[in-house]
Amino acid sequence: MPDLSRKLLWIEGPSAGCRQQALNLLADHRPETVGWIGTTAGDDDETGAGRIHAVPTGQGRSLLGRTLAAGVIDAHAGLDPDDLGALAGAIRVGGHCLLLSPPAADWPTEPDPALAALLSEGVHPAPAGSAFIARLIRHLADSPAVRRQTTDGGMRTLPRPTGDPRMGNAPIEPTAAQKQVIEAIIDMMRDDGAATLLITADRGRGKSAALGLAVRAHGDGSSIRLTAPSRSAAATALASAGDTPPVFVAPEEVRPDPSLLLIDEAAALPLPLVARLIEENPRCVMTGTVHGYEGSGRGLIVRLAETLATRPRAFRQMRLSRPIRWAPDDPLEVLVDRLLLLDTDPRPHGSVAAPTIERVMAADLADREEDLADAFGLLVAGHYQTRPRDLRQLLDDPSMRIWLARDRGAVIGILAARVEGGLEPALSRHIHAGRRRPAGHLIPQSLTFHAGIIDAATREGLRIQRIAVHPDCRRAGIGRALVETARKDAVDNGLDWLGTSFGMTVEVLDFWLACGLRPARVGNRRDARSGTHAVILMQGLNDRGDGLLAEARQRLAVHLPDQLAHGLREVTPAMATRLQHGLAAPDDPAAVDRADLEAFAFGHRPLLDTHGALARWALRGSGAFSGADRALLDAAVDRPLDVTTMARIAGLSGRREAIARLRQLLAQSLRTDDE
Repeated sequence: MPDLSRKLLWIEGPSAGCRQQALNLLADHRPETVGWIGTTAGDDDETGAGRIHAVPTGQGRSLLGRTLAAGVIDAHAGLDPDDLGALAGAIRVGGHCLLLSPPAADWPTEPDPALAALLSEGVHPAPAGSAFIARLIRHLADSPAVRRQTTDGGMRTLPRPTGDPRMGNAPIEPTAAQKQVIEAIIDMMRDDGAATLLITADRGRGKSAALGLAVRAHGDGSSIRLTAPSRSAAATALASAGDTPPVFVAPEEVRPDPSLLLIDEAAALPLPLVARLIEENPRCVMTGTVHGYEGSGRGLIVRLAETLATRPRAFRQMRLSRPIRWAPDDPLEVLVDRLLLLDTDPRPHGSVAAPTIERVMAADLADREEDLADAFGLLVAGHYQTRPRDLRQLLDDPSMRIWLARDRGAVIGILAARVEGGLEPALSRHIHAGRRRPAGHLIPQSLTFHAGIIDAATREGLRIQRIAVHPDCRRAGIGRALVETARKDAVDNGLDWLGTSFGMTVEVLDFWLACGLRPARVGNRRDARSGTHAVILMQGLNDRGDGLLAEARQRLAVHLPDQLAHGLREVTPAMATRLQHGLAAPDDPAAVDRADLEAFAFGHRPLLDTHGALARWALRGSGAFSGADRALLDAAVDRPLDVTTMARIAGLSGRREAIARLRQLLAQSLRTDDE
């Protein structure tokens, strides 16, 4: 009986030695059956002799839809947890995942580009080393799925997977559970009525194959459309569909049509896009990964299911539980789920009795496995964008502050925040001009660059990045208590402000307003994932913070009316009322306009952030311009959201030339005014 379990081979040692040993082990594998993650800057994009193509660290998502006999993740180039999840999810039954790393004793303190990419400007890894890597090493050492060796010896060849041929992309005999799903899909193919079918599963359960097998059983996919995050992500569905597969259409190119639309890996698409596809296409079959490395799965699927259940069309949800790509209770799946906390659902709790709040150090939390799993499970359930990469930041970012709410020993709430700002005045001026965009520091940079407060980045504060409360314990004051505890800690540590930035909804605004925070800036463009506008809310903690918030709100009072007329046109009256409440215009609004115009003309301030000032300037005195220049200026005032049309009207080549010419015209006028 062949061993169908997947395993992880951990190779420790110097980078070159690990790399060569991996190549030797994979010598008998076809290159197209191997995934390799971890090229470093300056590499030739090949792992050796042009035989196995590698993708850089952080791009493991490109493996979505592939089925591999083996995979390699080279941690010498940095370890992105998302990459590990992606790679493990692509390896078929009997396959191997090769993890290349420095020696275990050295690994936590070795430089890690993947960690550096998570840290803000001026923040450096903790001297004690990575708590995430230390935790990972402990789990690797204890797992029966792991074989460990050094570059000095160990396995000389890596056996190719054997066993059930269904673990590839070839058409197979479906399982009993898949047959039920396939029958449901075929029923929708035969019925013209409006309906939506949502198929959920963990990775490797055969949901994508079920789409293709349904088309195959139907006999003709020419009238059926299939979309997915990419064509490669739809490879399994297409390969399983037979000789007449469905027509693949990129998600952004799907048009309203009564024909059946198959949406594979819907949870990996932005929520607004999925909502549009459902709204415009009355017959949809969607698949979504619940516990997946993408980090969007569970929360997004929950939101979709809640939305679909309220629609007037027929809605059905089905779930596949038994793995197809690997054996049940596969040791590699168990290990990766534990390492990345992919399967951490909040445990039932009941009503709140006597909650307490404590601040925890990241290293201590990494050692408290049950608390860590409960806390991260709350984040995943509460924020659909939470992913394994966020777990590493939680444990390894020295600027992170963590508070847990407990009740009867169980974790029922978590607040994670980052210290931001406190940058040098020279750097703040460069940010204001658009010449620098340092990593992190979201609120200080936004207020400096977009709101136009030249020294905002010099003020130091605490940004609440994530907050989540157990579903059984909501509306019991736990969230407000967590925020108040974080506020007091920030005051005790001499910080200037407490703030947050979240996708704007009435519910979100009401919560933060109740916590004492006030709107400081609203983004002009919708977030690609959530479909909402980001709103920054703040509270001053001392005179410096109070002054920053007052200036931000004065500028918001100047900017918001124009924003509501253009970039925020779809904002509801209820949200607009909340945003405008308590705003007071500055004593000299013209000075704010002048600063905005100068930042646009002589820097890189975006047009939408400048539009109100530009429109008022155009009304006051822009009669000197004529012809194409006049047409450009009028178009910028009338349609600031459509720079492409602005360029066409003015006879310019494109967006970049249009904005450059507009800056030039404004700079010319401002200089003339100053003479």
